[in-house]
Amino acid sequence: MSPVRQYKQLEAQVARSVQKGYRGLFQRLVAFWKRVWTVGRQNFTIMLIPHSEKRIVNFKISVFAFGFLVLLGGSVLGALLWYSASYTGLNRLLAQKTDTLESSQANIDRVREEVAQLRTVAKQFESSLNSTLGVVGVPTRKATADTQVRGDLASLLSLQEVDQGAVREIGELKNLRSYLADSTEPLAQVSNALSAQKSLLVDIPTLWPLANVRGWITTPFGPSVHPFTGQWYLHKGIDIAQQQGTPVVATANGKVLKTDFEALGFGNYIDIKHNYGFSTRYGHLSRIYVSKGQDIVRGQVIGALGSTGLSTGPHLHYEVRIGTQVVDPTKYLSFSSDLFDQKDP
Repeated sequence: MSPVRQYKQLEAQVARSVQKGYRGLFQRLVAFWKRVWTVGRQNFTIMLIPHSEKRIVNFKISVFAFGFLVLLGGSVLGALLWYSASYTGLNRLLAQKTDTLESSQANIDRVREEVAQLRTVAKQFESSLNSTLGVVGVPTRKATADTQVRGDLASLLSLQEVDQGAVREIGELKNLRSYLADSTEPLAQVSNALSAQKSLLVDIPTLWPLANVRGWITTPFGPSVHPFTGQWYLHKGIDIAQQQGTPVVATANGKVLKTDFEALGFGNYIDIKHNYGFSTRYGHLSRIYVSKGQDIVRGQVIGALGSTGLSTGPHLHYEVRIGTQVVDPTKYLSFSSDLFDQKDP
């Protein structure tokens, strides 16, 4: 037998087997649905027998109808359970949202109070800024028109809106933001003015000549009685009493003009030359830490307080000159004015 014929026979056998299998499966399915239909069409009687002697209620129902009713009842029961769970969850969510809303309302009330206080502080700031601008010579700003809209953020809860949908406090905050933005340039001018003044002050002898201590002005500038001769004379500076060895600092930027010693005068002393014609002298020092020609910066320690030369006790003799003219140092010192009224205890 040829291979082609063998292949054809095998193909026919496979086709018959598949056809036979499908036919058997179809017959089994038909038989199954016949049994289901037969069972489903069967009727059974449901009897309701009351305990009294009333008439017995009975009715017939098929298996199909009973199954449909069971399925319908299960569906209705499931739907009720689902809606009940959803309703409970919604109630819980509503309670949470209510609590959140009450908390938000309380927060809004606090924000409203803060906005009111901020408005008051802004007015004070505006007044202070204009005053400062006037002092430093910067043109003062025009007063900002205060918002005419008043109210509280609680109106947000009732959706009351003004000025194109902006709540009242938002309008006030916008006005404040605009005012602060407009204040940037004047404040920069103030900063520049203060920087210029600071640059000027470091070259003018305005710093207190003792480092981090007060001291007592025992002899002020002007006519005074000489402690050794008892005669009237012009005291050309101020005498500041303090403990021996207290650091003495330069009162402005400058250059050391002279360091010397006078046995019957200032003892160890330092002369410093500053800009704008100023010069200063520091006398009766116990030690000198700088040398002639040295550049000095404001606040640098240049010596130690002592009692050298013609002195009655530890103190610093401090002079300020403009050109060759002596001037009262207290007119330039930036230390608190009440210090200048103190006397030796």
